[in-house]
Amino acid sequence: MAYFSLKPVNSTFLPDFLKTHTCHTPHKNLIYILADGLGSNILTKHLPKNSFFNTHFKTNLVSVFPPTTVSAATALETGLYPSQSGYLGWSIYWPYLKQNIAVFTNLTDDGIPASHENIAKQYLYHPDWINELNNSNINTIEIDISYPFTDDLIAQSVEKICKFTNSPGEHILYLYLNEPDHTLHKKGTQSPDVTSLLIDIEKMMLQLSKMCADTLFVFTADHGFIDVDPLCLEDYPELMNMLQVPPSLEPRAMNLFIKPEYLEKFCSLFHKITKNTYHLYSKQEVLKNALFGPPPVHPLLEEMLGDYLAVAQTPLTLFPNRSYLDSMVATHGGLTTDELLVPLIIFESEC
Repeated sequence: MAYFSLKPVNSTFLPDFLKTHTCHTPHKNLIYILADGLGSNILTKHLPKNSFFNTHFKTNLVSVFPPTTVSAATALETGLYPSQSGYLGWSIYWPYLKQNIAVFTNLTDDGIPASHENIAKQYLYHPDWINELNNSNINTIEIDISYPFTDDLIAQSVEKICKFTNSPGEHILYLYLNEPDHTLHKKGTQSPDVTSLLIDIEKMMLQLSKMCADTLFVFTADHGFIDVDPLCLEDYPELMNMLQVPPSLEPRAMNLFIKPEYLEKFCSLFHKITKNTYHLYSKQEVLKNALFGPPPVHPLLEEMLGDYLAVAQTPLTLFPNRSYLDSMVATHGGLTTDELLVPLIIFESEC
């Protein structure tokens, strides 16, 4: 938005950065690409220094906390911190329902739909910036490309993008890719399948740069990844019994409501089980340190937060149940550099 002189909610360095790192500004078109999970560590592990992405790498960015799609992609899409939007993690504790609801699926911990309408869309804050830009006479659309990345899907997407950007007028296109996140969760950060995916994504970007005239490409990610050393909460019934509700947010950033009679005993048992690899923040510390971001905060923020926020600092990850654990070889949400650092890649059209 700031690139086309519209005022975002929070300050941003990007417009000035682009002026010093591109041939000319503004371009007729801006394509903003978010590759889910493509942290800086993934880029370094899987692509050579002379690859297209690495040769156009400009700097590392630090994701918001927690570094996870619900929070970080929303921040990139809206310019709002999680504290401001209320998008705190995969599942959120809703104080008026006294239960956790998954933001994207609208399901309770038991897999039951919470309501006919998506609760997050009703109560959280996600400004419609695409509509705002369109009202400012800047043609703006969003395109999502999801797993599996077939040749046909990529070809169709490239054709659609080029048709849009090569039409008259200024354009902004937000391109969301749900990879490599999908594959990283299932296969881990060392998988050759991730390498193949990144090569395919690179080829697509190179193709777009040759076919979209007068276009600036800004490519980044929402978070990185870490291979996990898993534990399962279900294996520790004494600890489970101390909780009022199951943990919310993320396995590596757990929002915890403790039964009053266990408030003193909980911390020592939790640290023993997790081998002191999680940092336990009290609600007061979370708010004082603005872990989720600065004010103005969402009106429900304080009520959404439990007695403690447990944040992972090593690969050890405490999953809430066995099925969740079994589906994750790698994940994100904690405070390691592998999870927090994402690349800023900038390139321009060749035509």
